[in-house]
Amino acid sequence: MHGGKRKWGACMLAAVAMWAAPSSVIGQTYQTNDRAYHAGDSGMAVPASAEDQAASDLTARVAELEKAVKKASDKEAADKKKAAGKPSVMVSGMIQTDVNMFSQDANSKVQFPKGGTGADGTRNGVEFRRARIKVSGEAFDVTDYSIEVDFATSTTTSSAAIKDTYIGMKELPLVGNFRIGHFKEPFGLDQITSDRFVTFLERSVSDEGAIVPGRNWGFDFFNWSENERITGAIGMFATNMPDNQPKFQENDGGWATTMRMTFLPWYDEASQGRGLLHFGAAYSYRDVGYVAGVPNLSISAKPEAHLGPTVVTLAGAGALPPVNSEQLFGAEAAMVYGPLSFQSEYFMDVLDITGTGKVQVNGCYAYVSYFLTGENRGYNRRQGCFDRVKPFENFFRVRTGDGNIATGLGAWEIAYRYSMLDLNPVNVADGAVFDHTIGLNWYWNPYTRVMFNYVNSHVVREKAGLSESNMDIYEARFAIDF
Repeated sequence: MHGGKRKWGACMLAAVAMWAAPSSVIGQTYQTNDRAYHAGDSGMAVPASAEDQAASDLTARVAELEKAVKKASDKEAADKKKAAGKPSVMVSGMIQTDVNMFSQDANSKVQFPKGGTGADGTRNGVEFRRARIKVSGEAFDVTDYSIEVDFATSTTTSSAAIKDTYIGMKELPLVGNFRIGHFKEPFGLDQITSDRFVTFLERSVSDEGAIVPGRNWGFDFFNWSENERITGAIGMFATNMPDNQPKFQENDGGWATTMRMTFLPWYDEASQGRGLLHFGAAYSYRDVGYVAGVPNLSISAKPEAHLGPTVVTLAGAGALPPVNSEQLFGAEAAMVYGPLSFQSEYFMDVLDITGTGKVQVNGCYAYVSYFLTGENRGYNRRQGCFDRVKPFENFFRVRTGDGNIATGLGAWEIAYRYSMLDLNPVNVADGAVFDHTIGLNWYWNPYTRVMFNYVNSHVVREKAGLSESNMDIYEARFAIDF
């Protein structure tokens, strides 16, 4: 009896051992993710569950992804380290192609003949107003550079014109920033605003070629306040270095000291400038240089059309008395209130003429613009000038999946400007010009736009015994920058 009990107990222990052994093996196998099979009771391979296989695959993929991310991160760090050892390079440019058509009254046809030759000729035409390529960049965090060439030059002596070409240094103690090379003198709101962002095809009659200086060779210092409400610039420039002449040599050349300051008493931070008030002032003292005994000074104006004739001028031997120096004064004001904006500038050129004393030439303009689609003009707070317009909706026209046509309007802006230049106070000068310009701008996107201008130009040349004349100008521009 006792022997039977012992036999029965041994059998029970054997059964428990036989049941527990494979169970422990199976349990260990399920806890090991990197094994796909385990030994069963029969010793044959048994497939793991689908969940185990998926977990194993996911782990492998995560490991591969981590390796790829680390490799990309290491490459990016190496590229940044390599790039930090040499200047960066950015290519940009613009294309502007224009159409100009002229209509004249009888007096205008006599003074500026249709089909005439030279600066006084009036001829319809088309042109590439600007076709520029620019390469710019930075080096070692403190140096920047720019080289810009315009291939749409109207001169016969050069196939290209040098524009913004300089070397600069940033974040200098006290003075802020420094540039040396060929660039715009710090004078005038409309002049400092890039050709890509001006409201009309051409600047006012008192601006380019008249009172306001453009680009010259020189150097300047410029900076802005910490809150970007105040900007300031001052520099010295050689006045005898035009865009299409990369060098100039003359013992009696002219120099100028030019400065500008702007102030933003109101800037709506919340809307990023949909409301602002801008004031500015500029001054330039210019020692008039002489080339071959002739004063290197020219004040002239076309109506607000690049292909138009020169309607008033003060330049050259016989037309200009001995001038010792000139002083330029400029005052500027602008306001943006949502889609509505105003802008105005007044210029005065005081000439110190031998035997006559000081006489002055005056010019000004004022204009208003309004975005029919609700946008506003952009503003560059560090340069104190206007910037790119960004449409709420780009222009497009596509067919949707249901066969309908979807169209984006782009941004539409209308504008009116009055401008004038009066040379009559100078004894030997003759002429004044008064322009009215109506503009319509269609912004396809922030980088492409179409512009239409109508200009009525009224010219007075009484000292020459000529009657007043009128010219109507119709012009358009298609422009893109990148």
